[in-house]
Amino acid sequence: MILQNTPPQDERLQQVRMLTELSRALTYAVSLDEVLRLTVERAAAILHTDKAVLMLARENGMLAVRSSFGIERETAESFQEPLDERLMPRLQGLLSVTPERFLGVPLVVGGEVTGILAVALPPGTTGTPDQEWLLSALADQAAVALEKTRLDQVAEFRERLIGIVSHDLRNPLNAILLGATLLEEEELGERAQHILRRVRNSTELAGRLIRDLLDYTQAHLGGEIPVNKAAADLTAIVREAVDDVNATNPGARVILEAQGETRGQWDVDRMGQVLGNLLSNALQYSPANSPVRVDLRREGDSVIITVHNDGAAIPADQLLRIFEPMRRGAVATLSAALRSVGLGLYIVRHIIKSHGGSVAVTSTNEAGTTFIATLPLS
Repeated sequence: MILQNTPPQDERLQQVRMLTELSRALTYAVSLDEVLRLTVERAAAILHTDKAVLMLARENGMLAVRSSFGIERETAESFQEPLDERLMPRLQGLLSVTPERFLGVPLVVGGEVTGILAVALPPGTTGTPDQEWLLSALADQAAVALEKTRLDQVAEFRERLIGIVSHDLRNPLNAILLGATLLEEEELGERAQHILRRVRNSTELAGRLIRDLLDYTQAHLGGEIPVNKAAADLTAIVREAVDDVNATNPGARVILEAQGETRGQWDVDRMGQVLGNLLSNALQYSPANSPVRVDLRREGDSVIITVHNDGAAIPADQLLRIFEPMRRGAVATLSAALRSVGLGLYIVRHIIKSHGGSVAVTSTNEAGTTFIATLPLS
């Protein structure tokens, strides 16, 4: 608490220090309630008052007390008012203070008033510009902290929802895929076989999208996408991915050139996922009748994989963010089997990183687009 007989310059210095301490405390606050409590407590301390209140807007447009200092809890919790000319007189009544000793400032986020921070000044004093500045600085810090907390909660909910939905969808999709596979072995007519192939392809696509969502959730929460490495030949993994794409996409043409020994420690399934995502992306933006070229070669203790297409250059602003999630380029011209939710390249980067490697991209109108993955053999 600042002493009343403190010299003005020393008092202002202590006030600034308390604002700095509050900013640091709000940064490390772990919950909305902690942000609210810190705000009203520091407002009371800095302005030498024994009563402070913080109101926030509800979904119905009403302002309600979310935290208070020096006011009975039941009284504070029952207080709510619309944001109009009646609010300030009612707040003065809640704080039991005359208009001269009342000081209230808005909390503003994105140009909109989202709350009110108000205090009852000590007896015998009236509000000054300096006190209003201090309270406004407190309100600004609280508004930033509250918006950050809200965004963190929204992000946490979204990530949990993605994980829950994705996990719950896998079992029924696996059942559909198994049923379609078994029925394909029966002697059915050509039309029935065609429908079954569509069911199977659509189910496999849904499975890949779910896997992408689960991988995104894992990586976005701060962890690495898990890999289980074992001795394997990367050339065989790449060749299988190329064969699968050529077989399942009529009209697609992927050419593979492989040189050197590429046996090492790889997660076969995950590296297949990397190649599948890179090839899908290349085919998606490759001109008709233009092949996609895959080059695999050993350089020292590393393996270099390049995936090239002759499509138009990726715009510079997109190129800078191409490995970020939910980033997609122009509208795809390929079949739905190759479409995604914009997570493929993000996942590619994380899987390669989990193998100790790195991935980059170059793109010009003259040379086309090339993704380059560099992976250590051990």
